[in-house]
Parts: sequence; C-alpha cells; structure tokens
Amino acid sequence: MFLIGAGVPGGVNFIEKFRWTYFIYGAIMTTVPMIVGYVIARYVFKLSILNNLGSITGGMTSTPALGTLIATAGTDEVSAAYAATYPFALVSIVLVAKIVIMIL
Repeated sequence: MFLIGAGVPGGVNFIEKFRWTYFIYGAIMTTVPMIVGYVIARYVFKLSILNNLGSITGGMTSTPALGTLIATAGTDEVSAAYAATYPFALVSIVLVAKIVIMIL
C-alpha cells in the first residue's frame, strides 16, 4: 500500500516532467562511482574480485545483487565486504540527498 501511495502521485505527471538530461545524470551518478570504486579497490587496496564485488554491491545497497553474487561465487565470504560497505553507503545516500535538497 505504501508503494501505491508513493508511486501513483509520482507517476501521474511522469511523462510531462520527464527530461532526458535527468536520465543521463542518473546513469552517470550510478555508473561512475561503481567504476571508480572498482578501480580503487582493485589497484589501490588490492582486494580480491569477490571482496571487490561484495563491496560494490554494499555501496549500491543492493541485497539482491549480494544474493546473486553469493550464489555465483558459491561462498558467502563476499558478505563481509558487503556488510562493511552497506552502512556507510546507506548513511551517505541520506546525507547527500539532504545536502542536494538544501542546495537546490
């Protein structure tokens, strides 16, 4: 019921308020931090690929991605990297959203 209450008012005017620039900005804000995080974790911190991907899924705050990674890797050792990154990412998302709202 919450999703219906949040989605219907937002979706009513979606087409008339849609801007391709917002979509492009969103894609850039999603993709660039993941690529930068991967490169830093791989070459600076020398993390293994499983820990690297686990920390990226934690940074995305994506529990389904963690489940897929655990199933693909066949081990749950990636959960430690996810658990270390997830709280920081979750708090950062809230703080950055508040800062952006204050600036705009």
